[in-house]
Amino acid sequence: VCFDTAAPTERHTDFTDYKANRQEAPEELLAALPDIKKIIAGFNIPVIEVDGYEADDVVGTLAWQAHDAGYEVFMVTPDKDYGQLVREGISIYKPGYQGGDAEILGPAQVCAKWNIKNVAQVIDILGLMGDAVDNIPGIAGVGEKTAAKLLAEYETLENVLANAENIKGALGQKVIAGKQ
Repeated sequence: VCFDTAAPTERHTDFTDYKANRQEAPEELLAALPDIKKIIAGFNIPVIEVDGYEADDVVGTLAWQAHDAGYEVFMVTPDKDYGQLVREGISIYKPGYQGGDAEILGPAQVCAKWNIKNVAQVIDILGLMGDAVDNIPGIAGVGEKTAAKLLAEYETLENVLANAENIKGALGQKVIAGKQ
């Protein structure tokens, strides 16, 4: 089980507004964390925290290392960012929300969910449409469907931006205006 530390990450220093809109963790949760970590340790489950890295980054690294060592890996999270880490043998186990059913998302399910060709495009689609959870602005007026359409034609965010002048109409103007 991986936890964030209080230390800033490269994302926080490169983009000061990163996660700026996020609510602080409830005091009850913060107060319970030491006990939660003791319970996890009591089940002989390692607790891993690395200053300078988000827990997501640590989970991704461990998932790929475990896969490369021959394990089938399930990352337990509801976080859509994990879609970029999925590959054959590495899946997301998304717990059910408020009594709903759990989901297991492999590469095919992640691609179908976002209407993209490969999981590497998860980063690009979130970059184009923005990610309110992490306070990533994206391009104003570009939502999920438009972002998927742009990626179907240009493959990557970098190619979309490089071809902004070639995108016709209001969408092209939005991409030009939102390049930064």
